[in-house]
Amino acid sequence: METGTLGVRHLRRFWHGRLAMVEGHGGRARLPEEESLDRILMDGLGLGIVEPDIFIFNTRPSYAQFERWILDTLGGELGADTVERVNRAVADCLDGPQHEYPTERRISNPVLSPEEMAFWEENGYVVLRRAAPAEDARAAELAVWEFLGKDPKRPETWYDTEHLFWTPLFRHPALDRNRASPRIHKAFAQVWGTENLLVTVDRASLNLPLHKDGIDRSGPSGLHWDASIAQPMSFGVQGILYLTDTPAEQGAFQCVPGFHHRMGEWLAGLPPGTAPRTAALDLEAVPVAAGAGDLIIWRHDLPHGSSRNSGRYPRVAQYISMYPPDFPKSPVWQ
Repeated sequence: METGTLGVRHLRRFWHGRLAMVEGHGGRARLPEEESLDRILMDGLGLGIVEPDIFIFNTRPSYAQFERWILDTLGGELGADTVERVNRAVADCLDGPQHEYPTERRISNPVLSPEEMAFWEENGYVVLRRAAPAEDARAAELAVWEFLGKDPKRPETWYDTEHLFWTPLFRHPALDRNRASPRIHKAFAQVWGTENLLVTVDRASLNLPLHKDGIDRSGPSGLHWDASIAQPMSFGVQGILYLTDTPAEQGAFQCVPGFHHRMGEWLAGLPPGTAPRTAALDLEAVPVAAGAGDLIIWRHDLPHGSSRNSGRYPRVAQYISMYPPDFPKSPVWQ
């Protein structure tokens, strides 16, 4: 846990491990918590995991250069409160006992009603209406268009590149403003049962409709899980913020409601030799329509994905999730 000039725990170890892998040195022995520590560190700093990996891969920086890149990327400074929060989160993961989630703790000033929480318990997903103000959703949508060099009012510009769904825009003032939304934080706090949460720094996406000339840039994904499905699955959640009004036919997020109640039974009933992730492709999913600024939160044991966009306008979205630094993760990937 040696720190450098920034005083951030695990940062030097992260840099050393990533550099060793890039240079083919094999690196030092990994801690059981290594993956969680890496994620906690980079999400806590507000960087996410992808951009630091790209920088190290392309640059092979010294540690001093890596610290300088972090400062430059974060606008020239790293506040003492951020350093304290990250170091505390690293300590919670490394030194403290892991807690079982969700807890039964009541969250003050909840944003999800009792009826919405009952829907969450039954279906495994919930929609927080007006999670972000309409103007903030619009600003984030325009940031995605600008990043891609496309004009939302000129469909002829939508298909002039090989863009397919994912938009590698991670940090932008408009995206950061949505990540800092108090309503979004409260919603995640309610489903976790704690307000001690870190926010992920994830990508945006642009799900284009099928072009009238047959050009297919729609980005439907097969139903899948983004976590290990080794049983019993630990509790975890994911989230997507619609930046555009998204009816069901406009490439909406889709999932299999209530699957968390029957996943174990479903797995046990699969024929011998069947790959669960392949079998999940045949499950019946429901598209979730919502408006610009609405947030969908779902349990990560629900099979989910994006649907084909058969509408007239792209679905633009920002992925946002929050998690406590001490929640347990499955040690086995299945």
